[in-house]
Amino acid sequence: MKKTLLICFISLFALMTNAQQKQETEAFNNYVMVTGKNIEDSYQAKNYTKAIDLSNDWLNTYHKQSTVIQKNYQGNTINIYYNLGCYTALSGQKADAINWLKKAFDAGFIDYNSIIVDGDLVSLHNEPEFKTIVQQIREKGDYLYILKNSGPYNIEQNAALPVFSYQSASTPELVNFKQKFNLDSVAGSGDEISKFKNLLFWAHNIVRHDGSSGNPPNKNAIDLIAVCKKDDRGVNCRMMATILKDAYQAEGFKARLVTCMPKDTADFDCHVITVVWSKTLNKWIWMDPTFNAYVSDEKGNLLNIEEVRERMINDQPWSLNADANWNNKSKETKQDYFHYMSKNLYWLKCAIKSDWDLETRSDNKPPIEYINLYPGSFTTIHQSKKTQKGMIEYASNNPSYFWQKPAEK
Repeated sequence: MKKTLLICFISLFALMTNAQQKQETEAFNNYVMVTGKNIEDSYQAKNYTKAIDLSNDWLNTYHKQSTVIQKNYQGNTINIYYNLGCYTALSGQKADAINWLKKAFDAGFIDYNSIIVDGDLVSLHNEPEFKTIVQQIREKGDYLYILKNSGPYNIEQNAALPVFSYQSASTPELVNFKQKFNLDSVAGSGDEISKFKNLLFWAHNIVRHDGSSGNPPNKNAIDLIAVCKKDDRGVNCRMMATILKDAYQAEGFKARLVTCMPKDTADFDCHVITVVWSKTLNKWIWMDPTFNAYVSDEKGNLLNIEEVRERMINDQPWSLNADANWNNKSKETKQDYFHYMSKNLYWLKCAIKSDWDLETRSDNKPPIEYINLYPGSFTTIHQSKKTQKGMIEYASNNPSYFWQKPAEK
């Protein structure tokens, strides 16, 4: 009886707490909406003193909220800090403006492209402290600048590293997959490149992309497609690239999953695409099922990851296919794709074995081995080989090794 009463009390307390939290959240959200409009109106009216006062009141009110509410609205504080930098700069308060911009940077502001053209901050341009802040922001948020300063690869490095391997199309799982989804018909009877594009288009459309979704336990094409249909859900870029990798290998092509990583180790947003070996072109080809995207040079020749990366660094032209898109809802522009991938081509990661159920975890499965391709002196593992639960990582600086031609069997 005491146990039941205790459970009832806990449940009632939780309901009361949730109700109170909901009321507090709604109240603060209303405050944010009203105050935000008043701040904007004051700014438009050039009443910067009032905009400053309202912004400070916003911060004071924010800091009085519960930890949960503060966490949910943490991103808003970055904008408040930055805008206070603008309002104080417009009011001639240069020292205060620089301090607010420092706070914005410390809170996570890294929009370099905005701060260098913001007319509200023109009065600060010759201030040494402002230049320091801008440079700090550039080193975090100017992704092309970061990529260009990544340092060269070391093509002389010939450490004894494992050889990449690929699954035969005769593997039972791949045969079953091909038959189940009639992939021969999907690929078509055209040339190699047309088959690559047809399978890319199919993978892009067979499931939808949802970057916030958790990964299902079984990470192979059949199970991923099944769980998406059963639960009416999407999967992230890694799982979409897995589906395309399996489709290519079921059709007899060699393919890999490539994790494209940013320099900032605190940035957990990466992008995963598929590369497929072209016998016609004698190189790997970039295929991105998330955006139905592939990349070409000025003559229309398909490019691989290394070539795109080099073209970004050297300011050489490249183009994105016209039908690149997200979930058939919005067009993916070259500008947006360039910005996103310039962040995520700093270093690269590939599994050594390109197998079915590559990243499906099980107790009796050996650790998954990965090769990390690092530029310059950069590293994330700080050793040549790092072993941890379920994974072994090897460091390499040699793109020739990393992009080696698949062995013929």
